[in-house]
Amino acid sequence: MASAQYNLYDLKRTADMYFEKGDYYSAAQYYDRFLTTKRSVAKGNVNADDYLPYMVTIATRHMKKQVSNYEQVVYRLAESYRMYFDFNNAEKWYAMSTNFDSIAYPLARYWYGVTLRANTKYTDAENQFSRFLLEHTSEDEYSKSARKELANCRFIQGQLAEDKRSVLVSRLDGFINQGGATYAPAWLDNKTMVFTSSRGDSAAIIRTKGTNPYFNNVYQTTLQDSGYSKPIKVNVEVNGEMQQGAAAFTSDGRRMYLTRWQLVEGKNRGSLFMSEKSGSNWSAPVKLGLNVNTDGYSSIQPYVTTDGKYLIFSSDRPGGVGKYDLWYSLLDPASGQPGSAANMGTMINTEGDEQAPFYHNVSTTLVFASNGRVGMGGFDLYSSKGNFAVWDSVKNMGHPLNSTKDDIYFSSRGKKFLLADANFSSDRSSVCCLEMFGVKRKNMVITGKVVDCATREPMAGATISVVDTLRNKVIYTQDIDATGAYSFEMEEYQPLKLVGEKKYYLPRSLHFFKPGSEGAPDTLVNPDLCMNHEDTAKPFPVGQAVVLKDIYYDFDKATLRPESYPVLDTLASVMRRFPNMELEMSSHTDGKGAVKYNLKLSDARAKSCVEYLQRVGIEMSRLRYKGYGKCCPIAPNTLPNGKDNPDGRALNRRTEVKVIHY
Repeated sequence: MASAQYNLYDLKRTADMYFEKGDYYSAAQYYDRFLTTKRSVAKGNVNADDYLPYMVTIATRHMKKQVSNYEQVVYRLAESYRMYFDFNNAEKWYAMSTNFDSIAYPLARYWYGVTLRANTKYTDAENQFSRFLLEHTSEDEYSKSARKELANCRFIQGQLAEDKRSVLVSRLDGFINQGGATYAPAWLDNKTMVFTSSRGDSAAIIRTKGTNPYFNNVYQTTLQDSGYSKPIKVNVEVNGEMQQGAAAFTSDGRRMYLTRWQLVEGKNRGSLFMSEKSGSNWSAPVKLGLNVNTDGYSSIQPYVTTDGKYLIFSSDRPGGVGKYDLWYSLLDPASGQPGSAANMGTMINTEGDEQAPFYHNVSTTLVFASNGRVGMGGFDLYSSKGNFAVWDSVKNMGHPLNSTKDDIYFSSRGKKFLLADANFSSDRSSVCCLEMFGVKRKNMVITGKVVDCATREPMAGATISVVDTLRNKVIYTQDIDATGAYSFEMEEYQPLKLVGEKKYYLPRSLHFFKPGSEGAPDTLVNPDLCMNHEDTAKPFPVGQAVVLKDIYYDFDKATLRPESYPVLDTLASVMRRFPNMELEMSSHTDGKGAVKYNLKLSDARAKSCVEYLQRVGIEMSRLRYKGYGKCCPIAPNTLPNGKDNPDGRALNRRTEVKVIHY
């Protein structure tokens, strides 16, 4: 009996040592052995049916200590499994922990809810988070996170209810996912994929009894007709004290940036290194300077844009928004050294963690992982369009790309479309570790015809341009053949405008949007776009003001909003076809406000339109502008009973064009 007690003490002491070091894999093995041995001891001395260690009667101080040890082991075993991403095993131990003293274990119910959500038990998870919020009265990061987790559970159920058959996700088979973690795909060239893996060789696993045999390193594999070849380690020097991975490459494949990390006081501390390729070998990685690596903090997960301009990375360095933020540096093209790092701002970063950046140059899309936003749980993949100066609102990339576990480390080989040929990592189908998945999206086909308005004949020789109306950017052009038909693909529906042009014809545009529901057919057929010959119709009468619809300004300002650009672009096209055309742009306000103020505001708004036309190539000598304030209403500002008439005022707030001559 004394030997068994000593063995229990030794097992717990060893487990605690690994737990404090942050080696949760090894800690879980020893905590589990402790509990198994404790049960065996109990069964040898009492009726096994009567032995419930966490419900025994506490009669002595010694027994109190034993129960306390048991509760601590159970809770730490749950923590170890969670930290090693084994949510299935973590769930049952957290469930036991919720019966312990809530003062000693105040977060047991919160983490129990997290594991339930990770294990797709959303209703049970909602119940646990709701109970946690009732019991946990402190306003801290866990109460905030519990409220976000409740929102996550509702978001998940909404995502699962949608039809997402156009997005196909599959686990990479063959040699890729084989033991340990497999993550962080990056393309060295069009055929060679590099990734990080903690896979251990069989001899190491046999040798290392009770310790973690899995060591992260960088591997490469070649994409062949039959699939991926057997991975081999990248020929780069390994520092025995540090793990390494999460690599990125310049587009010529000659320069590598990679993460190296080691345990420091129980936490992984990472830094970014650079290596140059010479022949088939890589130089010894050199740690980047203080522009990127900050003493006492981590900088990890690099990505280099394909144009070689920017290094993006994740770091918990001071000056950020949350825990780990995304940062970027300009790269020196000759040396590869990064300049001073800039935070990517609150549009991208949250109070949580933002990690694993990827930038798709063709679609100007940033993809990254975050656990600081409403999503499906753990890390989700998010996207934002932008150019490092301005970023659009961040969007969750949705199910099935995201799951209720961790989804992270996105990479794409798509030459045009982001999801045409992409990979990412997830632990959705693994007991413990990240694995690599492939994703392909079935694109939407948009078709239609361009015809002559008078004859309805196909407009052979015309050109169509597709304009992203949110960004005022041409994203596709096509010459029209004898059929008059056009057809192109889009990865996802968005507000677009089709512009048809042909010599001796007036340009014509057509706005189109996403069909009514996600389950709609994946082909959108536009109505015919008809064009008038310029000799048969002038676009605007001479000397008569014509209201231009869809011209918008920021509230109480003269700043043009992007939705206005397509209308002014069409006007500019007309002016190019009539090189002698001159016009006046005018702006009007409604009846509210002072006369002087309205005159000034309307004049500035008309001027903004003229300045835009000038920026797109129209000579200033052909343009005039004037603000009329609240002069000349085209609708009453008040109703007959004297009350305000918002509809009338809306009509009076207008922008007009008046042709002086052609």
